Amino acid sequence: MNALQRMNALQRMNALQRMNALPCPARSPRPARRDRRARSPSAPAALLALCALAGATAAHAAPPDGPSQPVPDPGKAVASSDDASAIAVNPANLAFLPGTELRWTWVSTGSASPLPARGHSLALGVPLWFLSTGLRVDFLDPTGAAAAPLDSPSRWVRWGLALDAGPTLAFGTTLGWSSSDAPALDSHFSLTSGVTVRPAPWLSLSAVARDWNRPESRLRDAIERSYDLGVAVRPLGGRRALELGLETAYVEGRDPGEGGAWTPRATLAMRVPYVGTLRGDVALRDLEADGGPRIAAMAGLDINVDETQLSAGGVFGDALTKSGAGFYAGVALRSFTEPGVRLPARVVRVRLDSTPGVRRHTHFLQQLWRLADDPEVAGVALVLRAEPASSLAHAEEVADAVRELRRRGKKVVCHLEDNGGRSLHVCSQADAIAMNPAGGLRFSGISSSYFYFGGLLKKLGVQADFVRIGAHKLAPEQFAREGSTPIGKDDHQALLDRLNDTFLRTVSAGRRIPVEELRRRLARGPFLAQEARLNGLVDLLAYDDELGRVVDEVMGRSSRLTDDDPDDAAPERWGRSPRVALVYLDGDMIDGESRSVPLLGVKLAGSYTVAGALRRAREDASVRAVVLRVETGGGSTLASDVILREAILTARVKPLVVSMGSQAASGGYYASVAGSPIFANPSTITGSIGIFYGKVDVTGLLEKIGVQVETLRSAPRADAESLYRPFTDDEREQLGIKVKQLYDRFVARVAEGRRMTPDEVDAVARGRVWTGAQALERRLVDRVGGLREAIAEARRLGKLPDDAPILALPEEGTSLLGMVLGLAGFSASAQGELAAATLPPVMLDAARALAPFLVFGADRPLARSEFAGEISFGAPASAREGEPGLRATGAP
Repeated sequence: MNALQRMNALQRMNALQRMNALPCPARSPRPARRDRRARSPSAPAALLALCALAGATAAHAAPPDGPSQPVPDPGKAVASSDDASAIAVNPANLAFLPGTELRWTWVSTGSASPLPARGHSLALGVPLWFLSTGLRVDFLDPTGAAAAPLDSPSRWVRWGLALDAGPTLAFGTTLGWSSSDAPALDSHFSLTSGVTVRPAPWLSLSAVARDWNRPESRLRDAIERSYDLGVAVRPLGGRRALELGLETAYVEGRDPGEGGAWTPRATLAMRVPYVGTLRGDVALRDLEADGGPRIAAMAGLDINVDETQLSAGGVFGDALTKSGAGFYAGVALRSFTEPGVRLPARVVRVRLDSTPGVRRHTHFLQQLWRLADDPEVAGVALVLRAEPASSLAHAEEVADAVRELRRRGKKVVCHLEDNGGRSLHVCSQADAIAMNPAGGLRFSGISSSYFYFGGLLKKLGVQADFVRIGAHKLAPEQFAREGSTPIGKDDHQALLDRLNDTFLRTVSAGRRIPVEELRRRLARGPFLAQEARLNGLVDLLAYDDELGRVVDEVMGRSSRLTDDDPDDAAPERWGRSPRVALVYLDGDMIDGESRSVPLLGVKLAGSYTVAGALRRAREDASVRAVVLRVETGGGSTLASDVILREAILTARVKPLVVSMGSQAASGGYYASVAGSPIFANPSTITGSIGIFYGKVDVTGLLEKIGVQVETLRSAPRADAESLYRPFTDDEREQLGIKVKQLYDRFVARVAEGRRMTPDEVDAVARGRVWTGAQALERRLVDRVGGLREAIAEARRLGKLPDDAPILALPEEGTSLLGMVLGLAGFSASAQGELAAATLPPVMLDAARALAPFLVFGADRPLARSEFAGEISFGAPASAREGEPGLRATGAP
């Protein structure tokens, strides 16, 4: 044997010794596989025997683990490692990574430790859209006690990829490369793949195939395949407070006919209030060894401080010698948080630069509810640079959220600049109101405006011809008259007075000013900032940069003022938790699919779209209850009936709660009667139970531009719905019969849903419009309350926890024009500003009033309330996200 051969033999023997001293939870005692060149006939028998003896001796000292074993991740289970450790533990779990994480771990043990490896690891995990990825480097220290000639460290670089197939399923693969000065530990290329299934919020199942390509070193020694199977449970309702894991690893035998080895392992993670998480794991190794299995265990504590996690603990086991005990330590820097050490109380700043539309209003409420539940939040600073709500009903829900914050012990401060009545309504419930010294309160009372197009149509040569039920069904008057009837004027004023009384009572209670005194003070408006303070409408004057000082004064101590990040908390449960579906019925109701007019901010709620959302909620097994959020003044009677039918079918299967927003009138009320209970805000516009039917005759307009129309028909009424002639007296009579039949159906549906007699419904119907408070008195709704109360009731009826997630349906769509404008850099609010800059406000409101009728067919009976161009609370119109500039569309 020459010198080179002797050196190679020593290298192989030394590498095998190190491999045998790296116990993996999945390895078993067995002779190490020697390189094929070491078995060649030219190798002396004595050297072969020496190598075999060394391998056998090492096998008795520790399991002969392969060199792909990473630095251990203490307490991390195969089924639940949802952080950067997943790169090595189970790559599938990278898909569940809540946010970006950089993690360093150091494990130090004695030479006799049963742990598979020791050293340092550095891992970075990044969640992407539907993929998550991570990079990890392990610096492995040798664990062999003997001083071999080439006893050198090794390194592994791993790149993990995971596919997010939904909240309940994930797949992942890690690609690994080794490097070392020892040939037996160098040049491996490893593939490890995993899958995780989470069928319930409390259960996670995983399977991992490690080194399934049997990577070979530079000496052509292969790492045997191993397989991990694991289950983890969170028995306390799926919460992270307690987690138990059981798993086992199986390693294939190296030689044909040789059996594999099993290594069972258990893990525990238990939340320690105000600290973090206590972690531990224990593995039974060498199950068939003389004297019984050995125990290798790790236990320690994760301390969570905001977005930082500090970890430390010990390594121990009954097989350890005195030099085998060890410890571990680690640090993780993350973009997400877990419950832990409470930092000094913070005050969260929530800024609104545009008035929220329907869906963003819900998101805004959820944000405030979440802050109310957060124990680390001591206060909230609402920085309002636009009105916080698009209607008084929405303002009531935001005011309720402010009261909820205060009920949970939070202080609330409002900072205004140039705001109106809805800001005053919301902020009157806060602890203090500050205003920019150069700003003002543009409010002196509530007003409403209504459009009448009869004169315009007459000048154009267009004649409106409508048939309605009830003198209070006022929508047709907007197109047939040049002004309201006395009944219409009285109805409008009564509604306005009712809204004003509700507004005054709320602000009076919040500002502690008697109602009549508040009425007198508001009549002096609008107000400059100093005038608003002198009248007790705001508390102090401060610029934006002085907000911190104002907050400290209100809190009574120095406070941390931070911006809110609603997505920085790790999820509390696994997979798809049982949830509440929130189905939006938002916009004028039309037949077919939902549409929108981006520049005008007009939303059209399609019957197919909304019915499909109800059907999906009904058929989704994870949805336990449904909230139908109604934000419409009605529209097509057919669309209303299609939606009501799906609502009835849904209510037969699952609890269906109705939450009325700004308005749920006419067809919107019709679609609501399947719900039980029905919630309405005090200022919700509802009722308007009635039908109208009609068309316009445009022959006069066509004559003015020199167009004559000649119509041929096969029967007298073949063209009755044509736009090119008026109704005959006979047709008008028959039309009245049809409208009466539709009205009777409307009344019957309401009577059935509300458990009233048709006569009782008719007494409050005939087109009359009511506020939510009035509707409660007339049994048209069950409770006065906003979205918070409706969701809480749905959770109760569905037997769901108080924090059960919400599924919003239908998904928001975007029109082609809206998509093009978005790609051009125009957000929803920017589109509204563009429209407002292009068209004068009066034309913009008129265009919105007419837009729905461009899609209603002439042959369609309508259950729709009239359009109010503006119910004004004094502030200038500001673009709403998703509904630019819209102030009170569809409200009477």
